[in-house]
Order: sequence, then C-alpha cells, then structure tokens
Amino acid sequence: MNIVFPKFFKKKRFWLIAAIILAIIIFAIYRFAAPKAEFTYTTEAAVRGDLQQTVSATGAVESAHEISLAFKSSGKIAGVSVKEGDVVKTGQELARLDLASASAILKQYQASLDAAKANLEKVKAGSSVEDVKLTQEQLIKSKNDYDSLVRESSDQIKILKDKTVDSLNNAIFTSQTALNTVYNALINRETTYYLITSDSNLENKIENDYGLLNSEFSSLRTTVDTAKNSGGDEAKILAAADAVRIYLGKLGTFLDNSYALSDKIIVNTSYTQTEKDTIKANISSQQTLNNTSLTSVQTARANLVNGANSYTSQIQAASNSVAIYQAQLDIKLAGPRSFDLSAAQAQVAQAQAQVDKMYADLADYYIKAPIDGKITKVNFRVGEIPAMGAAAINMLGTEKFEVKADIPESDITKIRVGDKVVIELDAFGSDKSFSGAITFIDPAQTVIKDVIYYKTTISFDDGSWNEQIKPGMTANITIKSETKQGIVYIPQRAVRVKETALGEIPQKFVEVMVNGEPQERIVEVGLRGDNGLVEIVSGLSEGDQVITLKKENK
Repeated sequence: MNIVFPKFFKKKRFWLIAAIILAIIIFAIYRFAAPKAEFTYTTEAAVRGDLQQTVSATGAVESAHEISLAFKSSGKIAGVSVKEGDVVKTGQELARLDLASASAILKQYQASLDAAKANLEKVKAGSSVEDVKLTQEQLIKSKNDYDSLVRESSDQIKILKDKTVDSLNNAIFTSQTALNTVYNALINRETTYYLITSDSNLENKIENDYGLLNSEFSSLRTTVDTAKNSGGDEAKILAAADAVRIYLGKLGTFLDNSYALSDKIIVNTSYTQTEKDTIKANISSQQTLNNTSLTSVQTARANLVNGANSYTSQIQAASNSVAIYQAQLDIKLAGPRSFDLSAAQAQVAQAQAQVDKMYADLADYYIKAPIDGKITKVNFRVGEIPAMGAAAINMLGTEKFEVKADIPESDITKIRVGDKVVIELDAFGSDKSFSGAITFIDPAQTVIKDVIYYKTTISFDDGSWNEQIKPGMTANITIKSETKQGIVYIPQRAVRVKETALGEIPQKFVEVMVNGEPQERIVEVGLRGDNGLVEIVSGLSEGDQVITLKKENK
C-alpha cells in the first residue's frame, strides 16, 4: 500500500496555502474580537438668557453739510466779502456780481409801475382835456423812446457781435501762429534735424497733441467762419465762442508742455544755447498771446450775453410803457368805465409783478450763506467772470457731523435704519464712546477691491455730541443690529448639518449627552449672536449638555 499524504505535506504548495488560511483566521479574530473605540466628549450646557447680534466696521467723520455755492446769474464779480477760514452766519453775504445792468432794469420796471399807478389814479378821477393831451404826448414820447431803444439795441448788439467775431478771428490767427511756432521749433524734421532733448516721452506727446490740435483747428475755423457769415446769428456766434474757449484751453496746455520740452533741449555743437533760448522765447510769447486771446474771447462773449439780456429787458420795459400810455389814452378818450378800472388795476398788478420778479432776480446776483459754517475755499476774485453754475465758494456747515462707513454685503442684511450704534473715535481713545443711530443705508453698491459694500450713514445722538469732533476723524462703530431676551442658546460650533439626498432640505442637529451616551437632536436655529453663539428655537431645553468636541481615545 502506497502512502500518499506524507508526500503531499512535503510539497511547497501545501505550506503556501496553509499560511494564507492561517493569516485569514488571525485577521478575523482581531477584527471581530477587538474592543470598540472609545471617545472623550467636551460639552456645554444650553443656556437661557439674552443674545445680542452686532456688526462692527470702521468709517470716518464727515460734515453733514459740505456745500458748493454758485451764482444763479452770469456776470462779473463785483465783491467777495470772505476769505478761506472765515466763520459765517446764515444769510451773511459772501459775494456779489456787478449790479449796474440789473439796477438799471429795475429802475425801468419801477418807472413802469409808477406810470401804471398814476394811470389807475387818473382812471378813478376821470380825464380832462389837458389829461388827454398830456397822455397823447407821453404815448408819442414812449413810442419814440421805444423806437430809439430798438435801433440802439440793434446797433449796440451788432457791435458786440462784431467784437466777439473779431476776437474769434484773432484767436484763430494766434492759434495757427502758435501751432506753426511749435511745429517749426520742435516737430518739423527739416528744422529740428540736430535737435535733441532729454525727454523722448514728452517729445512724442507733443507731436501727438500737435496732430490732434491741428486736426481740430480745421473744424474750429469752419465753426468760426459759419458764425462770421451767419448774418449776426447770436446762437451761432456764442456756440463758436464756446468752441474757441475750449480749444484755447487745450492749446494752452499744449504750449505749456512745449515750453517744458524746450527747456530740455540739449545744447551741443550742432544746437547752440542761443538757438535754445530763441525757441523758449518764441513759445513763451505764444503762451502770452494765447492767454490774451482766451481772455478776449471770454470777455467778448460775456459782454454779448449781458448786453443782449440787458437790451431785451429794456425793450420789454419800453414796450410796457407804450402799452400803458396807449391804454391810458384809450381809457381817457372812452371815458371811465367799470372794466377800465379793472384794466388799470391789472396793469398795476402786472407792473408790480415785474418789479417783484426783478427784486427776486437780484437775489441771484448774491451768494449768501445758507447755514452757519466756515469758508473752505474761494474760487474766484473780483473782476473775474465765473461760468454759470461754477462753484464760487465752498463752505462746511458747523452743525453736527455724521459718520460714513462701508458695510460689507455679508453684514448688510443684519442692519436697518434706526439701529443704535456705539461710536469710538481714535482721537478720543477707547475710554470715550459716543452713541448714535443709522439714518441712511445707500441702496447702491460700492465695490472696493472686488468686495461689495454699502455706504451707511450714522448720526450722533443729541446728548452724545462733542464740539471737539472734527471731520476726517477715524470712527470705529459697533451696530446693535438685534437683541433677543430670555432665549435658549448654545455655541454655534455644536450645530451640525445632516447629509440628505439630492433635493431634500438639509437638517441641523446637535449631539446631547444623555446618561453618558450621545444622542442626536434635530434643532431649529434662530439669531446668530456675538461670540459664536446661536439661538435654538426648538429641539433643546435649558440645561441640556450639548457636545462641542468629540475626541477619539488612543
């Protein structure tokens, strides 16, 4: 009988299979017989109390009243009553325009009013032969005055228009000369072959600016020629004057840069100091001529506008006088009637309205302080003619200041107008704080370094104001956005979110220690307060021990 098994046991294959089976048995014993891992838990009790939510930000103190004041009428400044730094009171005169033309118009309106009143008295008293004759003479005189004024107006306005056109033509000539001077001195390759400067960037800029100005010049010349050949069209002349003013301003900057470049010409054997000085002198001369042209155009335009307005008002007043005397004569010839009296009264009312309106218009010739404050800037001097609407005087109100702060979009939904604010100013130190409230939240966004903010305004409370507060001070603000009392709250880090299937609403839960074992509780959270605390609306009771940290024992 053959023995088979011992031979099998001696084979390597047997021992390899046996080793694998033994390893599987050992792993199974370790896997299923090993004790479960244990954890150490850190807990905190759910507390009932008050929870507050605040928003902190940094802003700056600003004046609630930063005002730019401008004349509502055009004209030459006749007086400036203040200087920078002056403290002014409400209603105080700060500056005024020349009143000569306006005063003359007012006198004419006043004369028309006096005539209307006199006419009313005559209607009431009835007319005599002498009255009729006198009124006829007055009517004739008023018509003659009107006709003379119309002729004078036509002649004088034509003179003003011609002067304006002349100033524009002169400006065109001087502009062309200035461009040619710079071109030949600094740009023309034939005349500047040996010219070298120390600023190639400025050279390129001047050459580019020359091309632009030279291109604009052709259009400008056409505009001026159109005004010149318009037969005295005031609108076209004024439009041309405005175009020339803008062009001369650009040309002035161009000449300033050209002069700066001429000062950077490098003197060498090919380009002498004398040649450099000559170029500088020529460009400087063109700067002076350009400034003179600009002043001439501005003055001529202002004179044309003021003259046209003045004559229009005077002609209207003269026309009113003719109408009044004509009405007086008609009444006297027809005899007094009830409606004659009403008409005379209406004429008085109309003339009175013109006088009242002129007095109201005179207010536009003055700049007065709208509030108490301090003058921060005076932009014009006596004799200058500011553009309509240009800020002549800037002032800062001395009323209470306010704080402007940028609130990030992550916090903007937490605050609202009326929220109380604690304000700390760096200038006063952390020991001093002020109280205030949000008065405005700008609905428009402000983007700062790719982050969206909303400009928020905080006003100081009346009892919290301090006269030492100045604009520009840094303000650290704490906004008390919401407070809840008598609620249950826990640390926010104890709240976790359950994983749910796609489309399901995620549930929040906490783990609570019950008899030494953790149990899950579904909770509803509310207000997220300061210091990492969150309100528990439902799911927990006061005193419940919630797990804030779970650590596996090793």
